[in-house]
Amino acid sequence: MKTRKTFKIGIAMAGAVSAGAYTAGVIDYLLETLEKWDRAKKLNEELGEENPMYDHSVPMHDVVIEVMGGASAGGMTAAIAALAMFEGVNPINEYNPERQQNKLYDSWVNLNDHVGVPTLEQMLGTEDIALNNEVQSLLNSDPIDAIADNAGIMAQIKDLPEYVSPNLQIILTITSLRGVPVAVNFFDNKMREELKQQAEKSKDAFSASDAKDQPAHRMYVHKGIAHFMVMRTPGQYQAPHVVPFQPEQEADRKMLLECAKATGAFPLGLRARPLSNIGLPYIKAMIYRMFGLQNQPKMEQAIEITAEQDPFDLVAIDGGTINNEPFGEIIEAVEEKCKNEGSPYAIIMIDPFPNFAEDKTKKYKQPTSLLDLIPNIFGAIRAQAMVKENDLMRGLSGDVTRRMVFPKKKDDPYPIACGALDGFGGFFSREFREHDFHLGRYNCQKFLRKHFTIPLDKLDNAKVFGDWKNDASDPKHQRFFIPNELGGPGFYPIIPDMGIANMAESVYHEAYLPEPVKQKIRASEIFRLDPLMGQRFKTVLDHIFALNTPPDSHYNKEVHADVDQLMANYYGDKPKASGKKSFWTRIILWAWRTFLTRILGKNIAKRAIKVILLDFRERGMIEL
Repeated sequence: MKTRKTFKIGIAMAGAVSAGAYTAGVIDYLLETLEKWDRAKKLNEELGEENPMYDHSVPMHDVVIEVMGGASAGGMTAAIAALAMFEGVNPINEYNPERQQNKLYDSWVNLNDHVGVPTLEQMLGTEDIALNNEVQSLLNSDPIDAIADNAGIMAQIKDLPEYVSPNLQIILTITSLRGVPVAVNFFDNKMREELKQQAEKSKDAFSASDAKDQPAHRMYVHKGIAHFMVMRTPGQYQAPHVVPFQPEQEADRKMLLECAKATGAFPLGLRARPLSNIGLPYIKAMIYRMFGLQNQPKMEQAIEITAEQDPFDLVAIDGGTINNEPFGEIIEAVEEKCKNEGSPYAIIMIDPFPNFAEDKTKKYKQPTSLLDLIPNIFGAIRAQAMVKENDLMRGLSGDVTRRMVFPKKKDDPYPIACGALDGFGGFFSREFREHDFHLGRYNCQKFLRKHFTIPLDKLDNAKVFGDWKNDASDPKHQRFFIPNELGGPGFYPIIPDMGIANMAESVYHEAYLPEPVKQKIRASEIFRLDPLMGQRFKTVLDHIFALNTPPDSHYNKEVHADVDQLMANYYGDKPKASGKKSFWTRIILWAWRTFLTRILGKNIAKRAIKVILLDFRERGMIEL
């Protein structure tokens, strides 16, 4: 049997909120195609080339998924897809009419609807506030926990398919609310030692017993990476920047899914996620790798991680808040696997909300007033925070093949249904999520058949296509060759779709998937959410207004007494006993708070309903 030549790929998945259903559909069709091709190659190997039944039109190279990762919904999809591949590929197609045993479909299309209440209604419930006696997020995040917990249940655990690396890497971005302290040293080691000695001798000087007390330019890094690698062989080398993952271990699955929930924790909207027991060596290795300094030990003297706590606990929110899709880390991880093997590789970006060129008809409006400046300032801060210079350099360097899958439908300016309400639209209708899942499959099929290709003039560089003869008499050429409509060399697919019989003549064993039809939602279904929204907002506001500012527990009684006296002297109020209010004061405060929260809660719900109706109406997705 000949040794197959290998082409490696890394997959980066963008943030998407509920449009993660689209990304899940893309992955579903990608795995289905790889599985069919793998079976065809194995059948050929069993037959042997001399057998008349051998199919010479089947390309015999390999494509292996080395890395999957993403931010927000993309990171959640990467984690769920990794778990799904250990159970076996069971795509959503005509051979699976009941849509069973598919974690991606269950997690993104079904959500948590199986309990009998739509997931959105669960997210508008107030049980989480009653249980915790505090508001942790604008929406109830318990259904997100239930979806993740369900994804972590493994009916069976198999070996990964041959088209997935046995050491698959999963990379998720997170935003840490507790920054990692980083110091840039402007002194050489000799000067630092002298400063330390002077400080220790002088009673007036600062104490400089260790690095964190020495002078430096200090900053905090809030961008974070959760980098997992499948390691099922005992004693296997573990790089300091990766967390080993064994699917058989429930604790490992839980940790992966906790990081998945963290990268998907939409700021304020969904609950922030505590991550604990993170080893300090991992934190340091992650930061040095993020800055591209992992192979420059001398730089550790100039740039130091001065955190001391081990383990390093933190609270994380959405990876897309100030971070971005980890395409740079994914490229680097794939490059590391390929540099010794000489394998070519490609990076695929799946982006439900791609950024197109700016509309040149819209002129830049220079902010002048304070109301103009405020959104511009915060927008600039967030946009700059999401720029990762090191990632840009990685993405632009080398001869890596870069391709993107994104939503596209003929004559539809809003091809993705879940795109309404900045990505939250999919929570309002299961039909929207079903549409986007199948749109993902539809777009992925076109992507693999026509766009994820190698130009004929680069076959030698790609190395793995040695058995392609670039000859009209070659069965592979006859079946898969894609002519260049602009002239010049044509293309061969990197991942051949076995549904094609003859690409040039548009003959298919399996025709193009039908373009999914977008369904509409009735206005009455949106109005039905009004009381739930009103109750949720009222409860949130009620708990916010009930809080003391600042909480008594933050300061001791003596401090409170002093401040209360200062307030009384200035404002002419009589000092009140801490925590004691008269009966009528309590009644008036209760009545005022109840009136205010009810009015505000109802008004916010009414305005929210109008915004929802306007957005769905603009997209033609509502029945009036």
